Amino acid sequence: MKSSARQTYVKFVAAVLVLLVAFGSASTYAQASSAAANGYRPPSGIELQDADRTRLLQEARAMYQLNEAQISSYDYGPYYENFKSISLEAFAVAFDPASTSAELTSALQPFDSYPPYNLFSGDSNVFVDEILFEKELQLHLYTEFGSEPGQWTEANGRQWMDDIELARDKLYPLIAWDYWEPEVWTIFWEHLNTAVKFEDLRNGRSDILSQTFQYRTYVLNRLADGRLAPQQTAAFDTAVKELEKLLVVSAAPEPIAAAFAQIKTAYDALPQGGNPASALAVDIEAARLLLNLPKGIRPGQYPASAFGTLRRAINEAQRLLEKGSTPEQFLQAQSKLAAAVADFHSKKKPGS
Repeated sequence: MKSSARQTYVKFVAAVLVLLVAFGSASTYAQASSAAANGYRPPSGIELQDADRTRLLQEARAMYQLNEAQISSYDYGPYYENFKSISLEAFAVAFDPASTSAELTSALQPFDSYPPYNLFSGDSNVFVDEILFEKELQLHLYTEFGSEPGQWTEANGRQWMDDIELARDKLYPLIAWDYWEPEVWTIFWEHLNTAVKFEDLRNGRSDILSQTFQYRTYVLNRLADGRLAPQQTAAFDTAVKELEKLLVVSAAPEPIAAAFAQIKTAYDALPQGGNPASALAVDIEAARLLLNLPKGIRPGQYPASAFGTLRRAINEAQRLLEKGSTPEQFLQAQSKLAAAVADFHSKKKPGS
């Protein structure tokens, strides 16, 4: 082993001090974001498929899993809550349809230098291989013994198995010859992110996350414009928080499905909650009113191109409404129209 116990401890403490300084603003930022959300901001128009939002959802869960793996490590206890808080707060920002591009970018900052290998590794990186072995064993149980029938396809299982084998091929030389190689943690972090993707495939979590995001978009739009009151959405808000907790910790599929069922029940109980076509019609008419705003290049006016873009978005939503569709497609159309409205307002000439 390269370092003495004392040198290891000094490196550990130094790394922690640097990280706490770097991450110190995360809690302050999250509190500000939460306070803004309590004011019922409308959706920002940034879809769930946005690159920053997708990365934040994934890396928040990967950080949570790595942090949980180290909870029993020597002297790690004081830092466990800090990393747990960062991961939970980051996921909450990503899962909030009202989050702006600036907020998503800010929430991503703690992950730019993550994972800090010398903070996690202690005297060795051997536990990395133990985690890989455990995941491989679980995968065999899922695919060969039917622990979750229908959840894994053979192709999914083979792809993840290949990922584990690739990670091991890269890690073995580093673990065998140098316990302090930072490359160990770069490789392992990539693997954890891949594991998050497969967790979504295994449990059908991607669809649940997407549908819940669309439900939240609908609710926030109506809270912001006064068509829903906070008292009416209390049960829905509570159900969303319960699901959010499970999604971050990568829970088993059964509790996730049960939590989503509670969300759908609460959502359907909302005024107009069972009739998304009517809600889309209301949004279309509200957007049409914006076409009467002043057009021009003076302060307080909107350029002609902005009206053309908004009109096309309105017409697209109207066509979908007229031909009929599924509730999910109506919700997606609402979200897309909300993004077009937000883009329209961003084009207003400053100064008035």
